[in-house]
Amino acid sequence: MVRAAQSISEKMIKVDHAGENGAVNIYRAQKIGAYIFARAQLPEIVRYQQHEEQHRGIFANHLEEYGIRRCISYHLCGIGGFALGLVTGFMGSQAVFATTYAVEHVALNHLEHQMAFLKSADKKAFDCVEQVVVDEREHHDSAADNLITDHFLTKILVSIVRFSTESVIRFGMR
Repeated sequence: MVRAAQSISEKMIKVDHAGENGAVNIYRAQKIGAYIFARAQLPEIVRYQQHEEQHRGIFANHLEEYGIRRCISYHLCGIGGFALGLVTGFMGSQAVFATTYAVEHVALNHLEHQMAFLKSADKKAFDCVEQVVVDEREHHDSAADNLITDHFLTKILVSIVRFSTESVIRFGMR
């Protein structure tokens, strides 16, 4: 029997779960375009997808343990992530880097705020979030190191992806 999230910490985990589903699908779709336009990034994309699948599993297990239903935005994140990944994969390596950088920038900010709250509110939820932060930071920092930030299109893409990611988080937390 599953139930709606009742506490702020439960809402956080269900939104994190949906976000990880979006991330899995970003990388899943990026592999398609990257095969043609950013082949050198394929091993990294595959590795990042594996990380995101593990993260999604961590949050899914937590939700299952407490009988909490997943976020209403779970499938929206998956579809949106796949669309974003497909477009940016076909745009090439700088678009792939920009997407990873922008998503992870927002995600890290979100997760760090969560950890500050969860540390005293819900130790098990805190442990879930803490498990994913290292990988997310690695993804962010690697993309930042490879991103050429002075391109006009890169700036626009980063802004759009950040705004979209923030919006999905806000929608899920309501």
